[in-house]
Amino acid sequence: EQVKSSFNSLTEKKSEIEQMEQKQKESISGVQEASRNLQSQTTSQFAELHQILTEKERCILGDIREEEVKIVKKMEKNLQELQENLNSIQDELSKLQEQTDHKDGVLFLKEEAGRKRRVGDETKPML
Repeated sequence: EQVKSSFNSLTEKKSEIEQMEQKQKESISGVQEASRNLQSQTTSQFAELHQILTEKERCILGDIREEEVKIVKKMEKNLQELQENLNSIQDELSKLQEQTDHKDGVLFLKEEAGRKRRVGDETKPML
């Protein structure tokens, strides 16, 4: 009878342990499934964030290029105005140089004529 009692006791313990084993396996499966779901959700959220950030990046880069075009256009207009100003000043300088050269030539001729007259006047008395 004691063997029977021990046998029954061990059978009950075995049954309890088997139930605990089954519960533990179910818990492990639950944790694994929850982990897979969380991983999937995380991957999905990061994909969504990546899409949002990529779109934001595209918009910002477009804005930067647009601003660059505006600024460069203004700067090129200013550069063109500066070049036109420079050309105008260069034209004026050239005209002034021509006038100066012409005046110098006229002045030289006048001075030369005056010198010749003086030399002519100085040489007459000697004759």
